[in-house]
Amino acid sequence: MEKKILRLLIVDDSPDDVEVIQTTLRKAGYTLKMQRVQDAAGVQAALAKGEWDVVLSEFSLPHFGADIALELVKGAGLDIPFIVLTRAIKDADLARIMHSGVRDVILKNQPVRIPPVVERELAVAELAREHRSLAQQAKESEDKHRAVTEGSHEAIGYSQDGMHIDANQAYLDVFGYENFGELEGIPVMNLIDKADQAGFKDYLRKAINQGPQPAQEFQAIRRDGSRVHVELTAAPITIHGEKCAQILAVDISKRKTVEDKLQFLNQRDPLTGLFNRGTFLQELQKQVDLSKQGKGRSGLVYLDMTQLKEINTTFGHATGDRILIQVAKYLRDKFGDVAGRFGGEEITLLLPNADEAGLKQAADTIRSNLKDLSLSKDGKTYACDCAIGLAVIDQNTANLQAVMSTAFAQAREAAAQKARATVAAIKLEAGKPMLDPTLVETWSKRVTAALEKNEFQLTYQPIINLHGEAAEMYEVLLRLQEPNGNLIEPGQFMPAAEAGGLGPAIDRWVLDQSLRALAELDRQGRATSLFINLCPDAFKDAELLAVLMKGLKELKVKPEAVVLEVDETAVIANYTDAKTFIQSVKKLGCRFTVDNFGTSLATLNQLRDLPVQFLKISGAIVRNLSTDRVSQASLKAAIQLAQALDKKTIAKSVEKAEDMSILFNLGVDYVQGHYFQEADSQMHQGGAARNAAP
Repeated sequence: MEKKILRLLIVDDSPDDVEVIQTTLRKAGYTLKMQRVQDAAGVQAALAKGEWDVVLSEFSLPHFGADIALELVKGAGLDIPFIVLTRAIKDADLARIMHSGVRDVILKNQPVRIPPVVERELAVAELAREHRSLAQQAKESEDKHRAVTEGSHEAIGYSQDGMHIDANQAYLDVFGYENFGELEGIPVMNLIDKADQAGFKDYLRKAINQGPQPAQEFQAIRRDGSRVHVELTAAPITIHGEKCAQILAVDISKRKTVEDKLQFLNQRDPLTGLFNRGTFLQELQKQVDLSKQGKGRSGLVYLDMTQLKEINTTFGHATGDRILIQVAKYLRDKFGDVAGRFGGEEITLLLPNADEAGLKQAADTIRSNLKDLSLSKDGKTYACDCAIGLAVIDQNTANLQAVMSTAFAQAREAAAQKARATVAAIKLEAGKPMLDPTLVETWSKRVTAALEKNEFQLTYQPIINLHGEAAEMYEVLLRLQEPNGNLIEPGQFMPAAEAGGLGPAIDRWVLDQSLRALAELDRQGRATSLFINLCPDAFKDAELLAVLMKGLKELKVKPEAVVLEVDETAVIANYTDAKTFIQSVKKLGCRFTVDNFGTSLATLNQLRDLPVQFLKISGAIVRNLSTDRVSQASLKAAIQLAQALDKKTIAKSVEKAEDMSILFNLGVDYVQGHYFQEADSQMHQGGAARNAAP
């Protein structure tokens, strides 16, 4: 029997199952050149270094599966028969993977099916290759024929004394003409937009008199009057003894559209559409320079959305995002386009021709509008507030930094006067404060009792590595237990608890319990890391590090298993204390995560100097990722910056399967969200990883 060489890539973590496959195929007369892999990195490496006839993959593996393996094969541009082998599979899963491109599914208790299925798929693949070869030959023949009959595909036109004397079909297509008869005798200048005619006339003159000119962009006019961006290249040519010009035209409208979109993305905040920090500072610098030259004065308005963090905590980031979007729209409509998102909760506004009185009037108008600004949710209405700082820009202005410092100092003073550290001024539609002092006192007593009676409970949500790392990782989430056993989420009690000064006590309780959980996991032989959320005031709690040091020593917890986590806005707002705290954490051997990274890349210069290991990307970017191109661009930029800083990225709030392949392809290191598993009081080893296939 003739030996047939089979280049076989097997994706399976069971050596015994692989041995059965090898034996069955060898008995069927195949000589195997085989490699076994069991994770995404292995598949990528195997696809990169070798050519394969068939891929056989187990349907479900820890942290991996046939879905991801198939997407990697497709992503590599390979047309290889992909066959799934598994012990059991649900009908819904079978239909889904067959629809996605799997050629067949074989149960592992039926190894006798493997050789005929492989032989069939090899035959089909060979027929496909022959078909592609014949199709390519036919296309080449057709292209040669078209080149002979229609001439060059380049858009080429000829002019004499500024008038068209000839053009090929490609040239006619660019400018929207059916045949040369429609174009003959029409001046070349008539095809150029009036605003560009002077430049084009000079360009064409230089080409005829001085020789070929480099390509130059112009806005052209098509026959139907529509505008199109073209790149023209002109060179002299002699026809029938007369000086003429040869013009090559390229329609670059699509490229210009992409460039405009990229420029917009580079200049704008993806959520609000306002200028980002860098672009706004450029606009501000222009205004400072003009004012110093005596060419008018203007003013800067600096808004700090003091309630936004509490709104996000209490009602979710979706509500906070809606407020930001509504505020941005109001500012654009009322004051013009020179407004920027300066930070996560900060908005800046540049007002031309404004004096001090005009700035104060604008500030009053903004405050009044924000007080009336409302968002409805679940039948309730909420309003927000802000602290405002102002700075006049005139001939006496020293520099940009002085303008920003003046406005920032005023906003900070205003925020202090409004007791920013207390409960957010979120109001019900009826007009009563949602968190009045009485409610703060009530919750504070309830939280104090819970700390004394140990009535809090920790829950855990898995953090999944997308690239094959086996270590377990969980985020620790706090819940308050009611007498009836129901669990209260922190959004209901934490704002009041923090307002009542109980944030540090809660942090210490959570840290102590998390260390004890890690010690128990270590006794079970489980290498697990816990991401432990801390309150914004954690950086100022001198006792917190003492609790951490004592717990590590007494419970013999490995320091690298402890990952402390604080929101980006808290890190930036308390930068000096945060830097000292994070450096102390690093000295202990523990790690640190900055939460909600990516909403304002303007904070990058501060984050780059902090010894943090993880950046957890804001859920506002990850939500609706599969349908929102702006979010995809923002995520890509955030990941590239994190990689440049050598920091791992975590995408949270992953809710949909279709987002998974995007996250994987963009290079996200870890994922977390309800798509895998909701928070649970138990850490189920390996359970969520099986859902990690996109």
